[in-house]
This record gives sequence, C-alpha cells and structure tokens, in this order.
Amino acid sequence: MNKNIFVACDLSSHKEVLELLSKIHEEISGIKIGLQYITQHSPEEIRELSKFKKPIFYDGKFFDIKNTLVESIKSLKDLKITYATVHLLNGLDALTAANQIANDINVKLLGVSVLTSFNNEELEHLGFKNQVEDQVIRLIKIANKAKLYGVICSPLEIKMIKKVAPNLRCFTPGIRQDKNKDDQKRTMNAKKALEAGSDCLIIGRPITKGDPKKNIKEILSSLD
Repeated sequence: MNKNIFVACDLSSHKEVLELLSKIHEEISGIKIGLQYITQHSPEEIRELSKFKKPIFYDGKFFDIKNTLVESIKSLKDLKITYATVHLLNGLDALTAANQIANDINVKLLGVSVLTSFNNEELEHLGFKNQVEDQVIRLIKIANKAKLYGVICSPLEIKMIKKVAPNLRCFTPGIRQDKNKDDQKRTMNAKKALEAGSDCLIIGRPITKGDPKKNIKEILSSLD
C-alpha cells in the first residue's frame, strides 16, 4: 500500500518546524507549509526546509484575478518547492494561465476544491446551491480542463473524482485516526483514505500534537 504522507507544518515558529522535521523526516514523504507559516517567514527560511531532502508543498491557496494569480505563481520560482495550491474558483482561464507558468518553473499546481471544514450547510450559507459532492465535481472538471497536476479534496470524494478525472492526483487532508475531528467535517482514517485511492495524505495535528515520532509510527503501522 502507498504510504505517501506529507506532514502539515501548521506552526508559526521556524525553529519549531525545524525541530519537528528533524524528528520525523525519515518517516514522511513530504513537507506541507501553510499560511500560518508562510506569512511569517522569509524565502531563505522556506528554502532551508529543503535540507531535509523532501518535496515541499507550498499551501498558499492562491485566489485572485488572472494577472495577479500568474504573477504570484512566478514569485515561487526560487523557493525550492515542488507543489503549490490554487483555488479552483479562480476559473478555467486563470488556472490554465497559472499552470503554464507553473510548468515553466517546475512547480506542480494542486487545485483546492471544497475545504474539508465545509459541509452542505456551510456551502448554503455562502450562497452555493450545490451539495458538497456536486460542487466538488464541478470544480474537478475545471481542474482537469486546466491540466493541473492534482487536487486537494476530502477523502470522502476520492472515488468520485477518480471516475471523473482519473489523471488528477488526489491529495487528501481531513485524515483523523479517531472520532476527534477538530474543525474538520469530512474525514476518514489513513488506511481507508489510501484504500479509497488517495495519492497523498496530508496530516497535521494527528502527527504534530503530542509526540510526533510516536504518532507518525502509529499511523504508518495502521497501514500494514
């Protein structure tokens, strides 16, 4: 079974991120940095993470007009990252242009569909008439047309996505090993997510809270 796990380094301190990675870098497949980290640290600090010799996933969730989106992707050129996220609500034209630039600088774009903290009720409050699954499929079709490398999706939607766009890789947050979902609404445990077809698990708090080394080993052993 695929054991492709990226740790979500949702920490503010660069020192804390380095300490976390020094403990678990041998057990993980990659490093995800999100807005909590990105907004507080320099390009030099981001590049320093490459010393662990793991692909870096820059979870910036870019969402803007076409020109700004394209220029934002260009700015990633020298950060030594492998993946970056863009909201699929940017639309086909902007995503296609951004993906062309990303290909030029060897960055793989991942499209954010519907956040795993959302359910049907939240979507309705935002004015969307579609149910979560319907909205995800609409957005996945856009990602596929724009020829993105993959998508960010809940593990509950993986099988559905693979039927619609089998070439898109599914990167899945919302991984919870117990009933404590925190602020996540659409979750699944690691083994079931991989069995459903996830190409990469994105796991934060279940690894980083408490003893990270012990936590990642327990998750990996659950996959056997």
